[in-house]
Parts: sequence; C-alpha cells; structure tokens
Amino acid sequence: MKLLKIKYLSLVMLLAVVWTPVQTANALDVTPAKPDPHIAKIQRKVDQLYERGSYERAYFIYRNELAPLGDKYAQYMLGFMNLNGKGTDKDRVAASAWLRLAAERGTPQFVMARDLVVGALNPDELDLSNKMYKEFRHEFSDLAILLASIKLDHEELTRNKGSLLNQSAQRIDYYNAVHRKMEDRLTTLSELGDFPDLITDPGRVNMEDVERMVHARIDETLPN
Repeated sequence: MKLLKIKYLSLVMLLAVVWTPVQTANALDVTPAKPDPHIAKIQRKVDQLYERGSYERAYFIYRNELAPLGDKYAQYMLGFMNLNGKGTDKDRVAASAWLRLAAERGTPQFVMARDLVVGALNPDELDLSNKMYKEFRHEFSDLAILLASIKLDHEELTRNKGSLLNQSAQRIDYYNAVHRKMEDRLTTLSELGDFPDLITDPGRVNMEDVERMVHARIDETLPN
C-alpha cells in the first residue's frame, strides 16, 4: 500500500510538470473564421478563476461550457483537476478518461499526461476508464461535436426547404452561408472520420446515415 501511495504521489508530481500553459483557444474549428470572442472571454475568465483558487467554479465552467465545445485544454484541465482533487473529488479513472479525450489531436503535452495517468491504472481501473472514455467520446470528441454542428446546420436549412422566391436578399444570403458552412463541415467530417463515401452536398446528404457512420466509428475502436 505504501509503495502504491508513493507511486501515486510521483504520478501527480510528474503530471504537474507536464501541466504547462497551453494555447487555450483550442475548441474545434471547422471553418477559417476567427475564434469566437465570447468563447475567448470564457476561457480567460475560467483561467483567472483557477489561478485565484476558485476551483469548483473553474471546474464547472471547464466541464459545462468549454469541454462540450471540443476545447482540448478544458478537457485536459478536467483530467488534471480530477487527478488532484481540485474543484472535485480525486478520481484518477475520470482523470484518465478526460486526458485521453484531450489527447485525441496528438498535442504532445496532453499525450504525455494521458500516458502517465493511463499507465498507472490497474486492470479494473482501466476497464472503468475505457467505459467512461467511450461515453465521453460520444459527447465530447471532435467527431461528435462536428456531427452536432452539422445537425444544427441541417435543421436550419430544413426550416427553409421551400422556395426562396419570396425571401429577402438578406435572408437568401444567410441560408447560402449556412449551406456553405454545412458543406465545409461535412467535408471536414469526411476527412476526420475517414469516410470517403460521405456525401458532402447538404442538399443530398442523408443525416441518419451520417449519424450512423459517426457513432459506428466512435464505437469501432477505442484508441488511447
């Protein structure tokens, strides 16, 4: 037991070394548009809360406002805070699941942190981590978030499925912009999920097929 405690403390110390300020504007960006200033404001606010020691409030914002946007820094911070019991109970299983999610784009600091924590899990903990990680991937992975954005675009276009003849020029421009944005996102989804047969034309795509493809890919393998 003493040896395990020493190993755990060493793990926390190693992760603290890995924990360095990383570019926080790391939410999933599927268009060349500039980062949302509202999101940047939230990121600055939560970082300030953390630095002041307001851990519970910081944890809440990382978990409920930034992690669902695909912000990998926020997902990483949730892992770090779970491991250290800052703003939440100590839980290295949850920490490992968040860190695995944060590392899905291959950011070196996040990959190193993931490997340190996952490598210290016992077989039972690893099994729990796998289950939790799969749940997180269905909600917070890049594929899941991109799918959610595409569904919103599709719903917006569907509401205007009829003729545009009686619409104002401004309204027509708006829906054309939504159409282009959805097409860009479908293209990104095709590349990210390795879906060569995915139809990227918003007017022809079958959203039920897209959802099945994405969820099947998420369930297909369980990467680190």
